Amino acid sequence: MIMNASTGRGVYLQGKTPQVKLDNSQLLVTDTGATQGMILEGTDALLSLSNKSELSIIGAGTGALENIQIGNNNARPELSVTGESKVSVTTTSGTGAASDTENNAIHLRGVDPKAIFNDAELNIEILSGSRRGLYLNGINSDLRILDSKIDIETLRNTGLRTLGNNGNNLISNSQIDLLSGTSVSIGFTGDLMKTSISNNSKINSDQAMYFAGQEVIFDNNSEIDITNTVATSFTTISDHRSRFGVLTFERRGSTKGQFTINHSRLSIDKRDRQMVRGALNILGGDNELLVENGGSLNIVNEGNGIPNDSTANNANAGVGFRNYESDPTLISNNDFIVRDPGSRIDIQANYGAAVTMSTTGAVFDGSVTVENQGYFVATGNTAGNSSGVFVGRLVHVTFDNPLFLDFTNYRTGGGQVFGVSNANSTFTGINSDLSLWENNSDLLGDPFSNFRKLDYSFRGINYNTLVSSSDPDQLNTDTLGTTGLLPYTRISSNNGRWAIADELRVPTNADKKIHGRVSLPVGLDDSRPAWDDEAIVTVEVESPSGETTQEYTAKTVGDTNEAPGISIYGEEPRGGLFEIDLDEPLEAGSKVRISKVELTSGELTDGFEHQILTETVEVFPIIPPTPAQFSSSTISQDSTTIQGITDNLDAEVTATHNGEPLNTESVSVDADGRFSLDLSEVSLEIDDEIQVFLRDAEGSAVAAGVVNPPETNNTRGNINPSTELIFHDVTFESATILTVGDLGPISPVDPLDPEIEVDPENKPELPEDQGQLSIDFVSSFNFGSQAISVHDQTYYAQPQRLLNEDGTINESEERPNYVQISDRRSENDRNGWTLAVTQKEQFKGAENQVLNGARLSLSNQQVITAQGGEAPGLQSAPVTLVPGNQRTLLQAQGSEGTGTWIYRFGDGETAGESVALDVPRGANPEAATYSSTLIWELSAIPGN
Repeated sequence: MIMNASTGRGVYLQGKTPQVKLDNSQLLVTDTGATQGMILEGTDALLSLSNKSELSIIGAGTGALENIQIGNNNARPELSVTGESKVSVTTTSGTGAASDTENNAIHLRGVDPKAIFNDAELNIEILSGSRRGLYLNGINSDLRILDSKIDIETLRNTGLRTLGNNGNNLISNSQIDLLSGTSVSIGFTGDLMKTSISNNSKINSDQAMYFAGQEVIFDNNSEIDITNTVATSFTTISDHRSRFGVLTFERRGSTKGQFTINHSRLSIDKRDRQMVRGALNILGGDNELLVENGGSLNIVNEGNGIPNDSTANNANAGVGFRNYESDPTLISNNDFIVRDPGSRIDIQANYGAAVTMSTTGAVFDGSVTVENQGYFVATGNTAGNSSGVFVGRLVHVTFDNPLFLDFTNYRTGGGQVFGVSNANSTFTGINSDLSLWENNSDLLGDPFSNFRKLDYSFRGINYNTLVSSSDPDQLNTDTLGTTGLLPYTRISSNNGRWAIADELRVPTNADKKIHGRVSLPVGLDDSRPAWDDEAIVTVEVESPSGETTQEYTAKTVGDTNEAPGISIYGEEPRGGLFEIDLDEPLEAGSKVRISKVELTSGELTDGFEHQILTETVEVFPIIPPTPAQFSSSTISQDSTTIQGITDNLDAEVTATHNGEPLNTESVSVDADGRFSLDLSEVSLEIDDEIQVFLRDAEGSAVAAGVVNPPETNNTRGNINPSTELIFHDVTFESATILTVGDLGPISPVDPLDPEIEVDPENKPELPEDQGQLSIDFVSSFNFGSQAISVHDQTYYAQPQRLLNEDGTINESEERPNYVQISDRRSENDRNGWTLAVTQKEQFKGAENQVLNGARLSLSNQQVITAQGGEAPGLQSAPVTLVPGNQRTLLQAQGSEGTGTWIYRFGDGETAGESVALDVPRGANPEAATYSSTLIWELSAIPGN
C-alpha cells in the first residue's frame, strides 16, 4: 500500500487499543510537507510488523511533527518488529530541539513503553534538522533488540534514547551502527535502569554514549567501538548530570553501580581534540568497573596537545570518577577490577592522567585490583612532575599474580606515577615481580630495578614507604631507596614469563657473527626486548651439504643508558639481541636456525610455551668473485685486446678506462673461464688504467633478507669494488687494475748464445696482449718428407733455422728447436709461472687420415739464460705427448724464471735428434702431409 500526504497525518488512530498490524505486508507513506506518517494515540497502542512486512516513511518539511508516534503519553505503547520485517524512516526536520512531544522520528511515550526488534531491521536517516531517532519515554521502559540490525543516522540529536525509571535495555546478537553528528548517539537513563549488550552484539558509533541507572553489562563476545572526532552536545540528554566523558556511566540508585565487561570488548577512541572531557566518565561514586573472563577495555584519549594534570573536568583524562555536577556530595569507593586470563584494561591518555578520581575541589577514594593473570595498563602525560597518571585520595592498589600491570608517566623530563594524597593508601603486590624506571630514563629500555616474583607492600602519600617484602634480601630500602615508589616514572609488573625468539638475521659469508633477538610478552598483545642475561638461545648451523651441524648458545644483552645494547655491524644499539662469535666467517649456503629458546631463570607461565617465530635462514654469498687474473698487470700502449681468466664461469665482465665505462656487452666467459676485452676503440696512453670487474650471479641480498647489504650487490649479484671494501668481518679485494706501460715485444735470441738477438724462421703468431709474462718465440717442428715404411720408424724434427738480414734462409746456421719465455713482472706481481703444452689431436692428413699410434717426444731439455738468476725447473724428462692431454714442462716458483729464458731441445750437437716422432708399423701412412697442432700455455701462479 502506498499513501501520500502533504499535510495532516498518513495513519491516525485514536482511542482505546489503537493498533496497526502488518503481516507479510508493505506500507509506504510519503509526506511532502511537515506531516505525521503514523499516529497511534491511546492506551495499549500497538504498531506490529511480522512475517517480512515493511513500513517505510519518507518525511519532508522543516517542522517538528513526529514521523511515528505510539501512545501519546498513554500506558503501554508498543512497537513490535519481528520475522525479518523492516521499519525505515527517512526525513528532514526542523532545527528546534527534540522534546517529549515533538521532533522524534519514532516515539513511544507512556508508562511501560516497549519496543521489540526480533530478527528485524530498523533504518532511520535524518537528512536535516535536530530530529531524534528512536525514543522510549516512560517508567519501566523495555527496549529489546534481538538478532536484528539497527542503522540510525542523525545530525544533532540522539539515535537511540530510553528515559524512565526501572527501565531495561537488552541488545543481543545484533548489529547497531550509529552516526549522530554532534550529539550523543545512545542515551539510556533512569533510576535503577539496567542495560545488557550481549551474545556477539556489535555497536559502532561516532559519538558519545550516556548510560544512567543501576548497571551496564557487556557480555558474551560483544563489541562496542566508539570513535569520537567531533565535540559532543549533551543537551539532548535532558536528565544528564555530567558532560565530561565520551562514554558516561552514571549510578542512579542506592546500591553500588555496576559497569561490567564480561568476555566482551569496549573501545573508546577520543579524537575530538577537546580538553574538557575524558574518554570514560564514571559518575556518582560507589561504582565498580569490572573486566573479567577475557573482557577488554581499550581507551585512547588523544587530548588537545597540551599536557594536563586532569584534576578538573576530566581534562584530557582516560578515565574519570566524578560526583554529580548538580550534587557536590562526596561519594567515594570507586573500584577498578580486572581479572582472569585474557582480561585487560588498557588506558592511554596522551596529554593527561590515565585515571583521575578528582574533580574541581574534591578528590575521591577508590581501589584497583588486578588478579588471576589480569592485565592493567594506565599511561599518561601530565603537566606537572608532581602530579600523577593515577590521581586519587585514599587509593588501594592490589595485584595478585597479574599477567601484566603498568603505570607510566610519559611527561617530558619525567613525572610521578601516582598523585595519591592520603597517607593510608596502599600498593600491594602478591606473587608478582616489580620493575621500576627512574625519571629521565629510557622507559622502553631495561628498568632501573627489577625484582622477581615476590610479595611486597607500600603505604603512604604516593606510596612513599616500603612496608614489607617477602624477600628482603632482594627488595629493601638499600636496593630501592627510602622514598618508596615516589622517584619512579614507570612502575610495572610483568608476570608473563615465556621467551619469544622473534628475529634471526640473515647472515652472509662475510660474517663471523650470528645475531637475533628475543622478546618477552607484555600482557597479551605486546612484547619488550629481553633484558641482560634474561633469555638464552640455542642456534644450529648446518653445513651446505647437510652432513654436519654445529650448535651454539648465547644469552641476551639488555639496553640501558649506561650500557647500550648490541650494535649489529654499526646499527643503532638495541636491547634483547644475542650475538654468537665464530672463529671463521660462515660458509655460503649453510643453514642457520634457532632450535631452542628459554628464560635463564627457568620460568614459564602456566598454559604458555616458549615461542620460536623465526624460520631457518641461509647464509647469503655476499663476497664478490676472486678478481680477474691476467698474465701481467701491465699492458702495452698498442694493445687492442687483453685476455683474462676467472674461476667464476657465471661472471659478468665489465671494465673502465680511467674510471669511464667501456663497452663490454659482447664479452663473455668461456667454459675454461677465459675472456677477452676489446680495446681497439680505445686510445691508450702511458699510465692509463684499465680496471676489470667481475659480477657473480648470486642474486639480490635484499631479496634474500640481508639487512644493509654493501653497494657491491645488486639484483644480479656481487661485483668487485673499485677499491678495497670492508664489509662486516671480511675485506673485499678490489677489481684488477691493468696499467698501460712502455711494453714492447721481446725479440727472439739465439738458443745457443742468448745474448744475441736472431731472426728465426717460421715465427709463430703470438697474442699481442701477453704483457710482462710472455712467450716470445716457439719453434714449429718440421719432420720433412719421409718414405712410407711398413716398419716402426722414428723421424726427427729438423733443427731451427735462422734468417739472413734480407729475409733469406741462412743455410749454414742451425739451432736446436726452442721456446723463449720472458718474465718482466715486478717483484710484487711475481709469484712464479708454468709452461705447459697440449697436442690438440693426433697427426692427420688433409682428408682426415689419422696416423694411428704416432707419438711425439721431446728430449735433451735444457734451460739457459744470459741474464742470470734462478732457473725454472724441468717437470719431466723426456716428455712424450698424448693427444688431448696437457703436459707441464717447466715450473718457476717464487723468483725463479725472472728475465728471459731459453727452453731448448738439444744443443749444437743434438739439435737434430731431440724432437722425435715415433710412427709404429701399424700406422698405415699414406702419401700425404700429416700435421698436428701444439698449444703452448704460459700461466702465472696465483699469489697467496
